[in-house]
Amino acid sequence: CKRGKRWKCSRGYYLRYGYCYRCPKNMYSSGGKSKHCKRCPKGTTVASGKGKSKKSCKRGKRWKCSRGYYLRYGYCYRCPKNMYSSGGKSKHCKRCPKGTTVASGKGKSKNSCKRGKR
Repeated sequence: CKRGKRWKCSRGYYLRYGYCYRCPKNMYSSGGKSKHCKRCPKGTTVASGKGKSKKSCKRGKRWKCSRGYYLRYGYCYRCPKNMYSSGGKSKHCKRCPKGTTVASGKGKSKNSCKRGKR
């Protein structure tokens, strides 16, 4: 169903006050007359409105970061200026060697740090 349709909702949506609403990110619903969405299991994610069942929840980017980012409390954050990270499940960024610099989020390895002004 689309938002606004009454009484019975499609999977990935929940029923509230007679209207269908999309389940938020990281939540799922079998639709019908469900009045709430269920949270995906820890370590999995699903886009808003795409969670049609528990199987819709997949291990995702939320738990594995791109290079130049670090993982904290289940979310990816950009490494600060003059720091780098290989991504994945790194929980912190490493400082560039003395005399080298890299822009925020661009430090993907020690080799990303180049000589220059800090």
